[in-house]
Amino acid sequence: MVAEQLFGGLAGLFIVRGELDEIPEIKAAQEEWMVLQDFSIDDRGRRSSSAHMSLMMGREGNVIAVNGRVNPNISLPTNGLLRLRILNASPSRFYRLALEDHSFYQIATDGNSLSEPIEVNELLLTPGQRADVLIRGDKESGQYRLLNLPYDRGSMGMMGGGMMGGGGMMGRNDRDEPIALATLHYESVVESLPLPTKLTSISALSEPQTVRWFELNHGMSPAVGMAFLINGEPYSGDRLHTQVKLNTVEDWELANTGVMDHPFHIHGNAFQVISRNGTPESLLAWRDTVLVKRGETVRIRIPFRDFAGKTVYHCHVLDHEDLGMMGNLMINA
Repeated sequence: MVAEQLFGGLAGLFIVRGELDEIPEIKAAQEEWMVLQDFSIDDRGRRSSSAHMSLMMGREGNVIAVNGRVNPNISLPTNGLLRLRILNASPSRFYRLALEDHSFYQIATDGNSLSEPIEVNELLLTPGQRADVLIRGDKESGQYRLLNLPYDRGSMGMMGGGMMGGGGMMGRNDRDEPIALATLHYESVVESLPLPTKLTSISALSEPQTVRWFELNHGMSPAVGMAFLINGEPYSGDRLHTQVKLNTVEDWELANTGVMDHPFHIHGNAFQVISRNGTPESLLAWRDTVLVKRGETVRIRIPFRDFAGKTVYHCHVLDHEDLGMMGNLMINA
């Protein structure tokens, strides 16, 4: 099962360089990467087993690691720029990131460049999402904590008044206290380096030829019992759930009618977010994973223009994927 492998630590980064990396300010920045993972470890230092309700919730561990280490130190050049390439490699945990007394200047989403840096004080990464950010070394010398702030992604217990809620292995990161993931500290003084003002151009997609509807929920399935569903059905490996044509553009309406947030991911086909609950999305960006909050409908626009053949789409809370929230996609040439 995919979630079990990832919860055991099977994750890593591919760094693909391109046009964004040649922008002078970015090329001169100090570069670091951060693979965010969590693990469930018992008192003897062994991996803990998971109850079925933990799988339904989406497992979260009691230990969080950054590049395999707990709360590592990361240097930040005084006057310079630090570029962080961040991957959420946890199977279920959401990371709501904030850096004490510093802003993030986001330059890429899911490996795709933005058109200009976007200043944010917090950065929410769902499982599978990636982000590239710049941090300015313009504060007083010292140490600053990179924090994971509380986030409530919902609970299966919401169906019954919250009796199944809770933290830790039960899957909710709504504890009151932030968690320190890493500590940034100022080191060598470098020549002052400004932020880039422009990155790469992004064009809005043409109007779609087809609009499809996908309902994300959970319920009982005759074959597997309690399962996570897309359009009322759990995953079946021997059927094609959706077929599209190569060199077409489609809009997919993703409606989350359940009680937990679901990050929706498509393999090999980046898309643009068009709207949330009918409100146009302000940021034009390429993504391959989008958060669909409970009670929310997100419209995405997908150009099927690079690859023909079979692939999949799924919830990137990987316990939910393994429990049925996935579909096979055939792109016909």
